[in-house]
Amino acid sequence: MRLKRYILPAAAVAVLLCVFFLPNAVAGVMDARRLDNLIIIDAQSISFDADPRLSLQERIALASSPNAESLAYPTGQVMDTRTAEDRAVRELVRFFRDSPFEFASDELTAEGGAAAFVVDSEDPSINMIIWEFKIFDINANEATVTIDDETGIILKLIYQHRGSYLQSEEFGVVTGRADAEIMPDLSGGNTRESALALCEIMTEYYGHPVRLGDYQLSGNIAYYRADIYGGGLVIPMYGVIRSPGFTMNERV
Repeated sequence: MRLKRYILPAAAVAVLLCVFFLPNAVAGVMDARRLDNLIIIDAQSISFDADPRLSLQERIALASSPNAESLAYPTGQVMDTRTAEDRAVRELVRFFRDSPFEFASDELTAEGGAAAFVVDSEDPSINMIIWEFKIFDINANEATVTIDDETGIILKLIYQHRGSYLQSEEFGVVTGRADAEIMPDLSGGNTRESALALCEIMTEYYGHPVRLGDYQLSGNIAYYRADIYGGGLVIPMYGVIRSPGFTMNERV
């Protein structure tokens, strides 16, 4: 009887010890095992995956979003500098093909080649990698073009015309060269027609309807908004038209 009197309290103490100390002991062993398997990662080697679920309209929106944060990036995930440059040149030629704006398709020169990781500061899951190049034609016309690394599509464009202008009945001006091409008036007189022409070019290029949503003329500078439709989204692209050039999805 005396033995039983001591066994019961001892058993109770053992149970309490297991309840309070065993979980911590087990956790300590597990933590020790995890520490043996820890891998130190160099932060510079971390790569960001562009979200493949972004639609064209969402990429266009992110490219000019006030919430977008841009970080310099050494290269793309799909393209390197050479392939991105080739793609930018091809897309620019396709953009200007059959358009009233002048950009020669031969002997193009590309400069720059900077990649950047762009992320929405309010929703980091919305991100992509872009490339930016300056491209010149044989007449020194200049285009700063931003393309998407994954799709190669032009997201932003800044165009500067370097030729001389002469009056024309249809679009307002032509170049002063012997092989004169009809050009929209970028001097302020017919900038609305230029904005409409841009919408037609973008419709053809993107394969989605692009309509002039808003237009304001201030002196010889026109501020416009072009809306691109598709996938249930309507995304505004803001731009400026002034002599001697225009911007697309980029305010300057």
